[in-house]
Amino acid sequence: MKNPLEQFRFWKKQGPGVVSAPSNSVSSAKTAPLPSAVYPTHPTSILKDFIAAMSKKTNPVVLDIGPVIGSNIEFFLNLGIKIYVEDFLSAYMNPKYTLTTDGKATLDEGKFFLENFDYADGFFDGLLAWDLLSYLEPRFAKTFAERISAKMKPESLVLGFFPTHKSVEPASLHKYRILNDALLEYIPLEQKLEIKKAYQTRDVTQLFQEYESQRFYLLKHNMLEVMLKKRAPA
Repeated sequence: MKNPLEQFRFWKKQGPGVVSAPSNSVSSAKTAPLPSAVYPTHPTSILKDFIAAMSKKTNPVVLDIGPVIGSNIEFFLNLGIKIYVEDFLSAYMNPKYTLTTDGKATLDEGKFFLENFDYADGFFDGLLAWDLLSYLEPRFAKTFAERISAKMKPESLVLGFFPTHKSVEPASLHKYRILNDALLEYIPLEQKLEIKKAYQTRDVTQLFQEYESQRFYLLKHNMLEVMLKKRAPA
């Protein structure tokens, strides 16, 4: 089991409001340059609900599985919410987890879970899944949801985004910078992946079978925002 404080020693202040990752921090999610570094922004209808729910918990701990964004870490820490960041995309695309069977590349799930997300059961109060599950093979998305659900406390919350339309070509991946509790900046990454499944409301609830629906919002850019709550033991 990881030291619960281990993640926080990675972040140090360099100045007012500035947070940096350590020099040995590695992420494959590089930001693609755009002219004048102006990135698109989109409203979020659900982040404020997630934050409000976390703020009501005692010493809440959240897991963010997106690429590292220092300002997002600062955002949650300033609210008194501890946050761990596991760059799921970086691990998922790491060649060391690739198996080749009959000429077909597959993910070595056993090795992947042995080396990633090594937390005690019932450790987290919240999960920021962003839109990453849409880019996974549905079977593995289901496996991941089951594995990560074991790390979540009863009545914990999951926040996720799900594109409701599949693209014909591989889609550009994004990381999401929190500007405030109602607005996100969509920062493009170099990687492009196929959206493996366009999730609708029913698909999401089937993906997280231990959870009940709390909020569903369909945004104008065809993104389904979801907040789910893990059921308490009967």
